[in-house]
Parts: sequence; structure tokens; C-alpha cells
Amino acid sequence: MIGRTNAVSKPGVELSLVVSVTSGAAVTATKGSKTVNGTAAGGSCVLSLPEAGTWSVKATLNGQTSDTKSVSVVDSYAVALTFFSATITVNVDSGASVTLKKGGTTIATKTSNGTAVFTVTETGAYTVTATKNGQTTSGSVNVVSSTTSYALTLSFVSSTLNNNEWSVIKSVSDAGQGANYWSIGDRKAVTLNGTVGHLTLSNYTIYAFVIGFNHNASLEGENRIHFQLGKTALSGGTDVCFCDSYYTSPVSTTGYFSMNSSATNSGGWASSQMRTNICGTSLSSYSGTIIAVIPAALRAVLKSVTKYTDNTGNNSTSASAVTATKDYFFLLSEFEVFGSISRANSNEASKQAQYAYYSAGNSKVKYKHNGTSTAARWWLRSPLASSSDGFENVNTNGTVEDRTARASFGFPPGFCV
Repeated sequence: MIGRTNAVSKPGVELSLVVSVTSGAAVTATKGSKTVNGTAAGGSCVLSLPEAGTWSVKATLNGQTSDTKSVSVVDSYAVALTFFSATITVNVDSGASVTLKKGGTTIATKTSNGTAVFTVTETGAYTVTATKNGQTTSGSVNVVSSTTSYALTLSFVSSTLNNNEWSVIKSVSDAGQGANYWSIGDRKAVTLNGTVGHLTLSNYTIYAFVIGFNHNASLEGENRIHFQLGKTALSGGTDVCFCDSYYTSPVSTTGYFSMNSSATNSGGWASSQMRTNICGTSLSSYSGTIIAVIPAALRAVLKSVTKYTDNTGNNSTSASAVTATKDYFFLLSEFEVFGSISRANSNEASKQAQYAYYSAGNSKVKYKHNGTSTAARWWLRSPLASSSDGFENVNTNGTVEDRTARASFGFPPGFCV
């Protein structure tokens, strides 16, 4: 802020520039080759200028440089200078060594006690790197104002999948590094609350397990970790699928774990009520779907995946019937589970890949989530190629079979982060 005083210059009288600035600051005014220096005391510094004209004024104190003011002096003036100062608070594990840099230049390094607080003296983009026990994590902060306090939270990646927040898992997935930290079959707890279809779940904890890293990435999307629900325990336990009150019974209304509410596979997976009413197709409108009952932290990191399926049905066997859908939750296909096709449109195989979890020989048998000693039939998304009324499913002995689309069977959805 620049303010003009009431003093008027007179011939032979030096011009005064009153600079309001922190006591102890070294003040410099320059005009061309001319320089006038002074030191602030009592919150101001009075500089005697040898001539009128435009002078640039700045101050330094304890390694900081203030803003620079340009003053057009025709008589005596007053000008106020301020030093820029902003705070960056880094939230990270205690004991981590935290380094702040700007443009490759190290500003400071501190040891975190849960937080590490840095004061910066200029605007710009800053990078923060934290290291602990051989692990490194980093982030960035763009400082634009001295009136804003900036905060950054950094998290280290644990080799135990369940010890990581979903946001950390997403960061690893975004970098395409999932397989470098975790393994096929690793598990992460998911607590479900709410109603999916006609099944209500209250604080029901199930464990999502990894079935593939960057699975079929050229067609389905890169930098994705594929999961399936679920297991009953972090270790051991039972592989289960969700079963509603109409399990194994035919239904005539939507909202049950049937592929459709009538005996048809017309429109294939894309048009099935299982996809639209149970899995859900939107992250903005998902009431009654599986998306509604997962934790908000998982919902926030879901990634869409492009799935290819026979989306024609009605005895279709042509390659053109295999088309793409964008899904957040999905059923697996016959080929994705078995690595071969015996009942679905054989052309699905050209657009799909068997999941690593199943190609490794893991069991395909799943049990009822509400009766874990009872093996269950569970749905696949592939329509039956030889009929217009059915879809594929996995039998209680782990083999492929088909049933009418209106039967309610087990629901073990997949999803991507």
C-alpha cells in the first residue's frame, strides 16, 4: 500500500520516503544506478532521496525479501512493505524425515512428530517428500497466498493390503504399481450398510480380494486393481456370495438377485436388471444398488472398467453381439472364471481374459453369505448362446452351468480401484 504525505518538496530540500516495515529490516531504494539504504527502527525507515523520479523499494530480514513497491516520487512519500509468509503443515507418520523443496532446491528437512510444519517466504509450487524405514511418499502444494494455511497428508504404503486406506490403494493403482506391493488373493475389509435389492446389510464386514492387476488392460482400462467380493475373514475363512430371500427361486419382479424378472436374456448383460438395479451404473444415482452400501471411502476411489459381453442375447453367436459397457460393479463372465467357453457366445473370449485368481487354480465354489456351510450357485454375466431365456452360472461344485434368467442366485460382484 502506498500513501502520499502532505509534505511538499522545495528546491534544495531532500525528498523523504517513509517506509513502514518490520523493525530491523534492511531497506533499499533504487533508481537506475542510484541506491539509498536504511534500517527500520520502530516499524519504519526514513530514506532521504537525492532526486525525484520512480524508485523501487524493498526490504530484507532474516533471509526473507519483502514485496517490491514502485514509487513515483515528486515530493515526500510513505510506502508500506510486507514480508510474505505462509505455513505448510504435512501430516505424516511420526519419525518420518520430511523434506520440502521448490524447483529442486531444498528449503528445509524436518522430522515428523505426526506433523511437520514449514514456513515458506514466497509463492510457487512446492514438493514434499517423506521417508521412513526405506519407504518414500511424496506430494505437492501450490502456495498462492500468505493468508492461507496449507495442509498435505502423506501416507506410506503397507505391504499388507488391509493396512492401507482405500485412498492409498488408489494412489498405488494410479501409478500401476499394485503388483509391486501386493499379491493376487490379498484381502481388504469392507463393511457394508444399507439395502441392495431386497437384501439389507447392517455392519456386515466382508473381505474384498484381488483377482487381477491391470487385468486385460488394453481393452478394460489401465492402472486398475480388480477385486471381487468376498471372503469371510482376513485369512482363511470362506468364499461367499450374497444370497437374498428368494435364492434358487424364480422371481417376477426386479430387485432380487436374478438376471432379469422374466425368462429372457434379450439385451444380454447391458440390459439386465442385475446390472442396472443391483450393480448400478452411476456414481451419482445408486440407491438400492451395491454402490449404495459400500463405505464412502471405497465409493470415492471406484474406477469404471470397460467390460465386453454378448449384449444381444436371444441365441446370439456372432462377434458383433459382443460389445462394451462401462461398469463400476460387475459380474464375471464364463471366460474370466474358467478360461474357456462352453455355453456362452464363443466370441466373448476374443475380448476377455481369465482372471489371474482363477487361472492360478483357486476354487470356484462359493457359499451363501448367510449360511456359510451351504454352497451356492452364483451368476456369471454371459448369456447362454443356445437359448433366449438363460444366463451362465457357477454350480455348487464349481462347474459352469446355465439357468433361467429369472432365478435368484448368488451375487459375488467384482469392482476396480
